Amino acid sequence: MPPSSVRRLAPLFALLALVALASLPPAARAVADRPIMAFYYPWWEQSDWSYNRMSDLPAPQYTGGDDATIRRHIQQADDAGLDALICTWYGPDEERLNKRCRRLIELAREGGRDLQVAIIPDQSAWSSLKSVDGLANALSVLKSDFFGQSNYLRYQGKPVVFWFNPPSLGDLGTWQALRNRADPNREQYWFGGTDNFSFLEAYDALYYFDITWESQAGAAMASYGRRLADYNQRTGQSRPFVATVMPGYDDLKLRGGHARDRQDGAYYQGTWQTAIDRQAQAVVLTSFNEFYEGSHIEPSERYGDLYLRLTKELSDRFRAEVGGTAPTPIPPPTPGTSGCQSFPETGYQTCGRILSYWHENGGLPVFGYPIGPQQAVTIEGRVYQAQAFERNRLELHPENARPYDVLLGRLGAEVLGRQGRDWQQFGKLGSAPVGCLFFAATGHSLCEPFLSYFRNHGLEFDGQAGKDLGESIALFGLPLSEPQTETIQGKAYTVQWFERARFEWHPENQDPYRVLLGLLSVEMR
Repeated sequence: MPPSSVRRLAPLFALLALVALASLPPAARAVADRPIMAFYYPWWEQSDWSYNRMSDLPAPQYTGGDDATIRRHIQQADDAGLDALICTWYGPDEERLNKRCRRLIELAREGGRDLQVAIIPDQSAWSSLKSVDGLANALSVLKSDFFGQSNYLRYQGKPVVFWFNPPSLGDLGTWQALRNRADPNREQYWFGGTDNFSFLEAYDALYYFDITWESQAGAAMASYGRRLADYNQRTGQSRPFVATVMPGYDDLKLRGGHARDRQDGAYYQGTWQTAIDRQAQAVVLTSFNEFYEGSHIEPSERYGDLYLRLTKELSDRFRAEVGGTAPTPIPPPTPGTSGCQSFPETGYQTCGRILSYWHENGGLPVFGYPIGPQQAVTIEGRVYQAQAFERNRLELHPENARPYDVLLGRLGAEVLGRQGRDWQQFGKLGSAPVGCLFFAATGHSLCEPFLSYFRNHGLEFDGQAGKDLGESIALFGLPLSEPQTETIQGKAYTVQWFERARFEWHPENQDPYRVLLGLLSVEMR
């Protein structure tokens, strides 16, 4: 439909939007610790709206500073099930957005809405914020003028600050300097827009701003979720999984970037389904009204109020299916229970979820036989049901969504510790030889003959053929050493240690048994 024809329908779309939203039932409010938050842009002026730079226009068009506009956006966001709008802010010295973000908070509170507001200082777009000094001063104003407002968003009891495009300020050291100066006691909760996990030394949680570079809805979040779970397990932390949901994207007219077709709402639904499947602890929506990048859910000339209605439906579904009563811990199996398999080789049986996980992720070659019963085990101060196998320990974590409801013990690190060997003292490399992988986090490389085995094995997360790097790391962990010669059962072998395994080179064997995994659970007994 040509823009001129679409414009003629704008008043009809706007009227339908208002009628439809007026008929919506009251929004079900979010579980307090799982907020649904949308990026909000108050910068719009009437002169901005143009099909020369945008793929779609709002219906009606507006100026972002008008009270009537802000009240309408508050109603639309709240009725659609959003918990918070994240207001783009250029600091206290830029009058236009500073006034509009403050007014957004005031009008949401005055209107008696449950809608909360958070701030994202955009240092990437405003010169006075592109320094530690500038941001520290801006944060002092947020603390004095914003954080005390009754409807300023808090997460885990702390006022929230979002950050975008961290490299526009500097490296990790720069962000640590800012945090130590502006929030030394960690009284705020910082969401950082990056998937570089090293930045978790400065931020409290990470998020993606744009996930539409993946054509499959939710694929980016699924990959990120696996890497975050591995990070949490590796570091003993519990950083939250923040899911991004998006209806689509199109910035071709503005900057010749990229476009992701909305597929009549199917793409949006797919991103929400990933948030539900992975039990997200928070949801970020990109965006409420970013028209330059075509990621808006606000009523528009092209889509009417379709995406507000979808947001209501999907946010309600998220609340209904995520974050309810914690799962009841799985009791130990009893002899004769259905769904069990006996192993006469060792005299033990494996049952239920541990058995299915064992079969799904490699079985005998990867885990070996069970060498004990499923039983309560204290791990890092908490009690879990777990079962030891020859090569690893499988732990039940019913508080996690699949596939993270079963986790593997870090037996490689544990065995080295029992031997009194500090892997941090092993010799490290600065880069990998040609044809090898390099893991900067531990300073070690992975080469043949172990590289192919590593690449060909991994946990099954995505149902796709083959194993990606994340699936292999989830099974074996990161390398803790370079290949080295060690004596095992009286013979010298080339071995390489990983967080959850020890690779052994057995040249006396025929393929595919030249690379074997060490019997680490046996050695732990």
